[in-house]
Order: sequence, then C-alpha cells, then structure tokens
Amino acid sequence: MTHIPAEDLATEIATQIGSLTLGTNIFHSMMRAPDSVVPKACVFVWGSGGPAPERTMGDPDEIRRAIVSVQVRNPKHKLGSDLIHEIVDALRGDDIATYLEVKVGMSEPLSFGQDTDGLHIFATNYVMTYLEP
Repeated sequence: MTHIPAEDLATEIATQIGSLTLGTNIFHSMMRAPDSVVPKACVFVWGSGGPAPERTMGDPDEIRRAIVSVQVRNPKHKLGSDLIHEIVDALRGDDIATYLEVKVGMSEPLSFGQDTDGLHIFATNYVMTYLEP
C-alpha cells in the first residue's frame, strides 16, 4: 500500500472537524492565495519531508516518518487560533488506519502573525509513522 500522509491527515482532519470540508475549506496543498475557489478562512495540509526511511533486521518493509504541516488562515485572530487548537485537540491520541503512530510535532501551535492581506496564520506539524513495502 502506498501511503500519502498529507492527504490522509487532511481527510482525517475533515472527518474530525465538522466545519471543514475537503476541497472547500481544507486543502491537501501548500498555502495558496485566496481566490474564487480558496476562501480567506481555510486550512492547508501538505507533506514537508521527514528523516530517511529505516529497515530493521533484514525486514523488507521500511519504517517511514513523514512530517506533515497544517496551516490555518483566518481573517479573525481568535477564530484561527481556536481552529488550530481544535485540530490539535481532535487528533491527540487519534489513530489513522494503516499508520503506526500519528503525533503532534510541537507542544503548541505557532502563530505567524498576519500575511500581506491581513490574514492571521497559525501552524503545527505532525509526524506520521508507517511501514512501506
């Protein structure tokens, strides 16, 4: 089975957070400027690397640890902050099928302040561990 961690995490976030819908206000992509498809208030989820795969004791499967970034953008600081914390809380201890472990990569989400359009940006990372043949 081929894993696509960022896509799987975006799907799980949309499942856990009732106000988010894939392709409407949560996207499996890097952050994009608001337009007719991408609203000002939304979530972006994408893969951002990870350490080299490991093999143990001659096992043909690789242990992989993907780092997945989650960014929330919102015109209102409090709404963006509340949503990134809601995502972290919803996924704490959550299991995603076929993954050995999904853990938040930082103690507290980051606030990047406002972008050039005055939109507030918040972020966190997840480490998703899985076996890949």
